[in-house]
Amino acid sequence: MRSKVIVLFLSMCMVGLVANAQILTSTSKLVTKVKKPPFKKTFYVAAGGSLNTATNKYYSFNPGYELALGYEYNLKRNREFGSQLGVELGLTSQGWKYEQLGIKHDVLSGALFISPYYSCRVGLGSTKKSALEPFVGAFACLLLDTRHFNESTQSVGYQPSVYLYGGVGKDDLNGGITTGLRYWLSNRFSLDFIYRQGLFDFANNYLSGTRYSYNETSKQWNSHHFEEHHNGFSSSIILRLGVKLNK
Repeated sequence: MRSKVIVLFLSMCMVGLVANAQILTSTSKLVTKVKKPPFKKTFYVAAGGSLNTATNKYYSFNPGYELALGYEYNLKRNREFGSQLGVELGLTSQGWKYEQLGIKHDVLSGALFISPYYSCRVGLGSTKKSALEPFVGAFACLLLDTRHFNESTQSVGYQPSVYLYGGVGKDDLNGGITTGLRYWLSNRFSLDFIYRQGLFDFANNYLSGTRYSYNETSKQWNSHHFEEHHNGFSSSIILRLGVKLNK
């Protein structure tokens, strides 16, 4: 009789252990299935035109172009709006127009660019189908073309001789700050207004510049020579249309 009781007790213990193990297993499975909400991400492509110049009163704007591929990462999980970190890669243009004493030149060079930035997206209206997104960041550009000019005018009588030289160098690297405002329509299409201001030239050659040499000869054969150097950093105003690539 005592042996039967012991066997029954041990059997109940085994059943309890098996049941407890099954409960723990099922509970652990439920725990592993719980996932944190994802971070919202945005992939987009944008294209448009630009007005390019150099920060010097001698230069005027020269129309250009831009094509960009962008990526944004929301800093809070499962949020459409709020703080974002982004980066753009693409093809842009830099250059200027110049005119002095009848000599006219325009220089425009293609450039590869990268631009990391920080933005804050704010929903508009009750449905929040549209949004405003101001942003600020930095950029670096690698020039792809070599554009130079070197011309002169001939002196006639008392008229001066003018020698003009300027250009942009291939593989020159420059950078600076960027700021702008993006408008999202239906959280799908964007209109971008961007301003980029160059602050640095990382290469040996300046991005843009003009050497102006002025020679004047009178009847008494007295000659005067004046030389000016007009250098400036790149400056661009950009207007683009974009579209979001992911849902």
